[in-house]
Amino acid sequence: MYDLLLSNARIVDGTGSPRYQGDVAVEGGKIAAVGEVSDREARRVIDVEGAVVAPGFIDLHSHSDMQLPEYPRGESMITQGITTQLVGNCGLSPFPVVPEKIEFLYNLLFFGKPKQLDWHDAATFMTYLENLPLAGNVALMVGHNAIRVGAMGYDEREPTDTELDKMKKLVADSFEAGVFGFSTGLIYVPGSYSKTSEIIELAAVGKKYGGFYSSHIRGEGLTLLDAVEEALTVGKEAGVGVQLSHHKAAGKQNWGKIKTSLKMIDDARAAGLDVQADQYPYTAGSTSLPALLPQWAMEGGVAAMKQRLRDPETYARVKQAIYDEAADSGASQFPIDTIVIARVGNDSIFKPFEGKFVTEIAQARGEDPVDTALTMLRDETSPIQIVVFIMSEDDVKEVMQHPLVSIGTDGSGINPGAGGKPHPRTYGTFPRVLEHYVREERILSLEEAIRKMTSLPARRLGRSDMGLVRPGCVADLVVFNPDTISAGATYQEPHQYAKGISQVIVNGQIVIENGVDTGAKAGKVLRHGA
Repeated sequence: MYDLLLSNARIVDGTGSPRYQGDVAVEGGKIAAVGEVSDREARRVIDVEGAVVAPGFIDLHSHSDMQLPEYPRGESMITQGITTQLVGNCGLSPFPVVPEKIEFLYNLLFFGKPKQLDWHDAATFMTYLENLPLAGNVALMVGHNAIRVGAMGYDEREPTDTELDKMKKLVADSFEAGVFGFSTGLIYVPGSYSKTSEIIELAAVGKKYGGFYSSHIRGEGLTLLDAVEEALTVGKEAGVGVQLSHHKAAGKQNWGKIKTSLKMIDDARAAGLDVQADQYPYTAGSTSLPALLPQWAMEGGVAAMKQRLRDPETYARVKQAIYDEAADSGASQFPIDTIVIARVGNDSIFKPFEGKFVTEIAQARGEDPVDTALTMLRDETSPIQIVVFIMSEDDVKEVMQHPLVSIGTDGSGINPGAGGKPHPRTYGTFPRVLEHYVREERILSLEEAIRKMTSLPARRLGRSDMGLVRPGCVADLVVFNPDTISAGATYQEPHQYAKGISQVIVNGQIVIENGVDTGAKAGKVLRHGA
């Protein structure tokens, strides 16, 4: 007897092939049969006539590792059909933990300091996650920034041979525990202080384990093409695959460069490099406010940055660098007038201004917008999340149509209780693609969009048993109405769940039914090679 039978489905199997009518049977957490399934009974039969059954969506670019301790169900992710998340992106992973550098971890965890720190490395963090009531699957990468802080703090210099060896060991230990890749965030300190040679040495550690290199590249604006070339060079020299994170051209003066960067990807692929990219379907991005600053202002970490901003002379230097949109500052990619404050601490005097542009806040306070931003950076005690409007819709479409680009949220699994005005991608990334770019704009077929959400990212993870509606594959499935699926989330009202998804199934268990969390603890921690 099957555990579950989805009958009369329109099956979009994840390969990009045309949809077809049939049934999907599930048994023991696996897909047992597909097509005309009438030979056996099932404990539960759901007639899904008119609905699409597709593989569960795989998000290669998640930051939920920073939220899972507080929001283990990850409601904003699972309700949009995401059944597997890859975390540890942008060089930011909550491990390894070095006690004397614990500030780094606390600045990553959006909910603040945990009551008890139950992990110190990749292995113990995975064990910690396994004890949470996970709704979906989690795969991990180890982040360069965490590794560098652990070995040499926030120093703006090259590592010594001893420090480089320590970093290599920390990376190797993480791969031994089961991470899938090594990630960098080369606009964030201290990763931004590293030379390409350091990145190659560390990425090469993953070759032995079949791991890949994922990068928030060194620049997505003026230096976009050089930064893409650097990432491709790392892959070639280290002998590993490359994943270009949230591929974009940031800043109006850089719009259109995407055509060249995509050709670079094609050329590298033709030359034998395993390279892919991912993207979220919005013209705004999101990061933390310190990314606005010139790199030198962040040396030594957040505490050192705040101390610098208390010195009038240094404050003036920082302010001028932002106004000059200095090449080593985030302002070169997101000028001050593009920034919206998304989330501040609950006790912040800026709480009423969440969802407002910095320029609006400055006007209300009667001050210069850069002064508003620097005051927040100097005085606020909690992380400050921002949304930045920096991309072209034409570029978004260009990237989306490239066959090697998968869909990723660049968000974190939360629920409406989290508050603030987070980027709507947190709740609506995958439904927005199906609603806007498939149904309305028609720049992708439904089948191609689903391929980008399922088998393409599964291939990056090396999981041939995921991302497909095929007998023997893991029974991660999403059932949705292709005519009504939509992202309810907006920039001003982001805490809205997706519509049009009737069931989300993880490892054969129904986790979401008609928009409601069933409470099933179906998620697993995936280990590379296991």
